[in-house]
Amino acid sequence: MTLLWGTYPAAGLGTPAGLGEGIFRSAAPESPHAERVLELPAPSFLIAHPTLPLVYVACELAASQVVVLDVRRPAAPRIVATLATGGADACHLLLAPDALTLYVSHYSSGDLAVIPLGMDGLPRDDAPAQLLGHAGSGPVEERQEGPHAHSALFAPGGRHVLVADLGTDELRRYQVLADGLLDPDGIAATLPPGAGPRHVAVRGHLLYVTCELDHQLRTLRWDPESATAEMVAEVPSTLAAPRSAELQDAHVLLVPGVSRGAGDVLLVSVRGADVISVFDVAPEGELTYRGAFDAGHWPRYFAVLGDRLVVGEERGHRARSFALADVLGLPAEQGIGDVVSLPYAEGEIESPACVIQV
Repeated sequence: MTLLWGTYPAAGLGTPAGLGEGIFRSAAPESPHAERVLELPAPSFLIAHPTLPLVYVACELAASQVVVLDVRRPAAPRIVATLATGGADACHLLLAPDALTLYVSHYSSGDLAVIPLGMDGLPRDDAPAQLLGHAGSGPVEERQEGPHAHSALFAPGGRHVLVADLGTDELRRYQVLADGLLDPDGIAATLPPGAGPRHVAVRGHLLYVTCELDHQLRTLRWDPESATAEMVAEVPSTLAAPRSAELQDAHVLLVPGVSRGAGDVLLVSVRGADVISVFDVAPEGELTYRGAFDAGHWPRYFAVLGDRLVVGEERGHRARSFALADVLGLPAEQGIGDVVSLPYAEGEIESPACVIQV
């Protein structure tokens, strides 16, 4: 199993691109030391094609690009296509289930690009077929001066694409047409002012939303008839104390328990507290906070790869690899705010932003 990492410039997000960042490779998830195999400007998000040896890369630039890589030789990936996305600071990619459409979320310009793909996995045209913008703002002036599309997902049932808009505290709704293009369809959910929705995990008819600005993990119930989501619960994303003045929720991931004969678990990374929180998911979807473990400095993104949980320390310039069994077996906290230290392997990597398996 080979891992590919996308990285920011060594000085971090928002600094000039093209200063040594790119695609890095780790030979195995249990040994996450990585070496750069391709120089690219600010490749902050990666997603693999489900059947072809292709990886799509979002380069988070003022004039963003999607780069398509041939990864038949992961140690020497080859660029086979580059497409300007039309927006600023692409930060997330969503691939349609039939792998014929790629959706690109732009943080700074707040829009969503729609890129049709051919059967060969490559962009069909030299520009996106759609660039869907939005308007609005929120009460946190320095972060919510306008729309910020942070991620996109398919709503339960697959008939709509939802965009988590950190700037407007909304889940924007788009109807999916037969050709993968989108029809703007209003707002599916409005979160409390200043929430800052960032990423979403789906479990049945429930949406679990990490809110970067007010540090709440919110549960929304999807209604397929009205194509709206109603907030039914909220809990703090962690009880661990902040280690810095900044505190930002980041990634959320559902780990199903079917294969283990156990209950589902929800994992949430919280930067500033520098932990991953562990929540037990009841059969009906209710969350119970179990505890948190030390995930390194500024854990932006993490992924379950085989029997390991791999975490990128964006500001620690390292990767950590935990045994998934240790993570899922985290004991309940003995005191409020306790942070557990789990055993891990580690390796150096400059400003890791995303990791996938190829």
